[in-house]
Amino acid sequence: MTQFRARRTWLVLGVVVAVIVLAGSGLLSPRTSVLVDDVAQLVGGATATVVCWWTSRRHHGVERRWRTLMALGMAGWTLGMFFWAFYRSVLHVPLPSPSIADIGFFMFPVFAVPALLSLVRESPRREAIGPIHLWLVLTLDGLVVVGGLFILTWTTALGAVVHTGPTGSLGFLVAVMYPITDFVLIAMVLLMVIGPKAVAEIREPLTFLGCGLVMLSLSDSLYAYLVAIGAESMPTIADAGFIAGPPLIALAALTKRTEPRNRDAPQQWRSDRTQLLLPYLLIAVIATIVTVQALIVGNLDAVVVILGVGVLVLALVRQILTLLENDALLQQISAAQDELRYRAHHDPLTELANRAAFDEHFASAIENYRLTNSDWVLMLVDLDDFKQVNDRYGHPAGDRLLVALTARLREAVPESAFVARFGGDEFTVLLQGPIDDAVVVARRIVDALSSDQTADTSVSVGASVGVAQFELADEPLSAHALLRRADAAMYEAKRSGKGAVVVYCDRRED
Repeated sequence: MTQFRARRTWLVLGVVVAVIVLAGSGLLSPRTSVLVDDVAQLVGGATATVVCWWTSRRHHGVERRWRTLMALGMAGWTLGMFFWAFYRSVLHVPLPSPSIADIGFFMFPVFAVPALLSLVRESPRREAIGPIHLWLVLTLDGLVVVGGLFILTWTTALGAVVHTGPTGSLGFLVAVMYPITDFVLIAMVLLMVIGPKAVAEIREPLTFLGCGLVMLSLSDSLYAYLVAIGAESMPTIADAGFIAGPPLIALAALTKRTEPRNRDAPQQWRSDRTQLLLPYLLIAVIATIVTVQALIVGNLDAVVVILGVGVLVLALVRQILTLLENDALLQQISAAQDELRYRAHHDPLTELANRAAFDEHFASAIENYRLTNSDWVLMLVDLDDFKQVNDRYGHPAGDRLLVALTARLREAVPESAFVARFGGDEFTVLLQGPIDDAVVVARRIVDALSSDQTADTSVSVGASVGVAQFELADEPLSAHALLRRADAAMYEAKRSGKGAVVVYCDRRED
């Protein structure tokens, strides 16, 4: 598989170099050379779009997310290239700038920024929130970053150039923004490539992405330079980066990340924290620069004001989504804690209280008896001949029988009774009230569990119940003493023929 990827990479690079050499060699007529150039860019952009989208369908989570975002960005770039090629190769006239093609081209950084941010790795925070919410947040991050950098470049240099420079046109500004956005994307890729071991598994696709962005930025820079000097056309060889960039991005989408090693949860959370803070840090830097400039110049450019308001609105929406996300995470954490507490005190098969919950409730009942001297009764219920079900029909059948008998046990006792699975085929019942009422309940339990409708087996299953009243005897009242009394009564019931109720206090079978 590694050799196949290597051959595929060299094949793609060979085709790209051959097309660039053919288009820029001068062997073709100028019009044919431009046509080959435009077709190569269109095919490359469309191929990158299709490959990114196709590979995204074969992955899940972050791997799907960054490829889908990159596919959307490349789709915008290809759409812009379509209008560019239509004017240049079909109509044979220069495309006006700015134009609709620029909208398509600028869609690439808008989607590429969140794609790179999501590429870093999966994390507990990202796994906990929904995909639609996460996509919206990443898109807002991309818009804030791109809009913020636009404001930054306008206030530091481009605004003055557009207003007073020799070109004095918005077309020049648009041309210069291409390499600037490319450089931002390249910087992000480099930071991730040379970053910590946390991104080691994505270094190979990041390298292809970085190379593709470098190629695009080289041609974008040449385009900006030619616009600045007033050139009427762009040499074919200057489009080499536009021809090579999209195929390299397609190779990045085809490259699989390596298996992660030694995942460090705190490091994952720090990575997420960096992503969360990045848009706000950029806004803080821009606000500082704009404020200093306003103090020096005395006024603000209308473009800065309009874009600044837009960026702040996007940041506000992003903050609201973050608050909603945090609230959702807190609810999930609370639900998980509730689930853990429930599982810690309940039997997973029967959903009855488990031994730990019984011990806590039993201790509270004993304390209540000591303080109020109220009537309390402990019952120990043991299923008769249940082992034969497991031996003859298997444990799954025994589990189904336990679930069915549990439902009957719940129906046989009052709502105020505390029922727990004591272990195996034994159950305990704590009931507050006189002993006579408890004996009636115990008989209902025996009748309910001795029914012929116990399960789809031929084994007859019943129940023996030992009853122990809370009362002082020859030994101090304790949980151990009460359990011993109930256990002794229950075994006496089994010896007497099973399916019986025995009360410990008077040792008399009822």
